[in-house]
Amino acid sequence: MKITAIIPVYNAEYFLKPAIDSILNQTFKDFELLAINDGSTDSSLEILTSFKDSRLKIINNDKNRGIIYTLNRGINEAKGKYIARMDADDIALPERLALQVDYLEKNPNVVLLGGCAEVINQRGKVFDTLTIPLTHKDILNNIFSSNCFIHPSVMFHKSVAQRLGAYDTNAQHAEDYDLWLRIIQEHQVANLPQPLIQYRVHPDQISQTKIKKQRQAADRARFKALKVFEQQGQAIRPKVKKTTRLDRLYGRDQTIGSDYIGWMDIYRKMGHEELVRPLVLPAIRTAPLCRRLYRELFRPITQSKNMNRLRWYKKKAWLLIRNKTP
Repeated sequence: MKITAIIPVYNAEYFLKPAIDSILNQTFKDFELLAINDGSTDSSLEILTSFKDSRLKIINNDKNRGIIYTLNRGINEAKGKYIARMDADDIALPERLALQVDYLEKNPNVVLLGGCAEVINQRGKVFDTLTIPLTHKDILNNIFSSNCFIHPSVMFHKSVAQRLGAYDTNAQHAEDYDLWLRIIQEHQVANLPQPLIQYRVHPDQISQTKIKKQRQAADRARFKALKVFEQQGQAIRPKVKKTTRLDRLYGRDQTIGSDYIGWMDIYRKMGHEELVRPLVLPAIRTAPLCRRLYRELFRPITQSKNMNRLRWYKKKAWLLIRNKTP
């Protein structure tokens, strides 16, 4: 068997059926799909059991054990040579598995392969695209400043992941990033230029606590891996500097403040202004010197009809004064 697709499932009833359908309807057919029910309390299990496809195998955790335990269980029980990751709220495009298998078979030195993605909202409407570095060299030069892989788009060698210990419980909230950093220390990696999935963004994905913990876990993984590269004498460009307290106060790149701003931008693209507002004050507490956040704080006032009306009168008054000036 070539591929094992792994979908962790926890209270995913709203988007689960189209996610499963998108894998079962792939043009590439030689795969098994492990749907691991991680103690769901909604109708997720009923949805899974409604499918009558022999390639779908349902595994039930004895209780809710979290994403890392669930993914590692899937890897250990997989029969495929390659592991394809998938989330229960995303959509795999029809050629996804075929494209990835074809590339990995033709490039046996590459053990981790991701791809780009279309970004969709709760209703499945595309509102953005995610593009990422493609070649091993470009990924290596960027992975210490950002995660260069879209987790539910990746396919990797099962044997390599197992040898490296798979997902690390000490890297919770950045377990994927940590694994990619360990893989790239020893192996070639790549991304395909075309979208492989539709990546769904919805309000339940994040919390203020998760944003902070994710950044902290990512920083630990990043600098641990960077130290290994330096010990090996490998030159990494661009060089990565540790963020300073001043960087954090200003909300610069690779800080918690910048993570908040990133989610604000995503929600605004989705047309969910009401989801931006709750993030502003926590972001200001994290990055109190970031001027953009204060503009966000007063945005409802500056965008109001009254403010627009005042600007109109101000413009008219200025024109009258200028026209009367000899």
